[in-house]
Amino acid sequence: MKKRCHIVFTTIHPPDILHDLYENINRHGHLDEVKVWVVGDKKTPSSARGLAAEVSARGLETAYLDIEEQDEWGKRLTLYPLIPYNTDGRRVFGYLKALEDGCEVMISIDDDNFPADDDFVGCHLKTGSEWRQPVLREERGFHNICEYLDFEPRRQVFPRGYPFRLRGKVNEPVMVAPPSNAAIGVREGLWLEEPDVDATTWLNGKVRGTGYRGPETLVLEQSIWSPVNTQNTSVVRELIPAFVFVTMAWPVPGGKLDRYGDIWGGYFLLSLMRGTKYHAAFGRPLVHHRRNPHDYVDDLRFEYWGMILTDWLLEILRSSFKPTGGSMTERVLELSEFLEAEATPRLPSWCPAEIAAFLRSTTNNLRHWSAACRQIGV
Repeated sequence: MKKRCHIVFTTIHPPDILHDLYENINRHGHLDEVKVWVVGDKKTPSSARGLAAEVSARGLETAYLDIEEQDEWGKRLTLYPLIPYNTDGRRVFGYLKALEDGCEVMISIDDDNFPADDDFVGCHLKTGSEWRQPVLREERGFHNICEYLDFEPRRQVFPRGYPFRLRGKVNEPVMVAPPSNAAIGVREGLWLEEPDVDATTWLNGKVRGTGYRGPETLVLEQSIWSPVNTQNTSVVRELIPAFVFVTMAWPVPGGKLDRYGDIWGGYFLLSLMRGTKYHAAFGRPLVHHRRNPHDYVDDLRFEYWGMILTDWLLEILRSSFKPTGGSMTERVLELSEFLEAEATPRLPSWCPAEIAAFLRSTTNNLRHWSAACRQIGV
């Protein structure tokens, strides 16, 4: 039986989150609507398959994709050899499997995003639905969703990928009437315990999310942006091709460019949605983010180029990229051409040559991602 909702995550750890997913989904009566894809990697322990089988036997259909299965399935895709092993970019093969299997809504999580008490699937199944209530507008063009979380110790916090030029400011929202055809295209639930913030925030002192004070659903006007990640985020089927995950682990001076693949991909998604009926929503369901071990100095090394170039990327996307294609696969090709012809030549002069090479690689990967989505069928 085809399932409406597919959940995708990749892991190099035992996927213990499956037990928590089962408990939440069973408690809220959605077992018949959900399929889970666990995308393995070379470091994933062999016990992952057994855990997937155990949860499947209890009623939550779960497919484990090991490297051998991925290699065999991926032979038909020109995209496949472009995604390195031992990176979280492997999750895109779960996206494609969900697409191939007929999902209506796809939820992306990390293996350390444990559902809270909310109806996890029920909240995400509102993705794709019409929205007739007011939408949020901000004069500055961005909205800090972390203002809806309570933190210990109390401090101003911004999500990973939020523009640095706007940090230190507070939200000044105005609610306005929605367009007549407005619908929720992407929905991001927030995170308790350890929020999704960048290494500069963590190095300023640990912070813990203890509560949520926002509405169940907060919908932004299409021109108002906030970072979209792959942790507790759902997209409607039509937008899966636009839910790009930028391939990372690119060599740069001092290490590699990493940990911003979802953030840049999320901003690509928001830019690709322009002129459609779809809007971004934030709020519930909440998850407990119990981070796997991190070295924050290493995180800073990996995030450095992504952090300092995000403001540049946002300026060029918002001012110059105007997609017109009738399908998302066409728009992804437009984005590829834009990055190659307009963005790369306008990189800041202080960027090393490796950054231009990274953008050229990204444009190529986008073409192959679009081709893979077309081949599988949206």
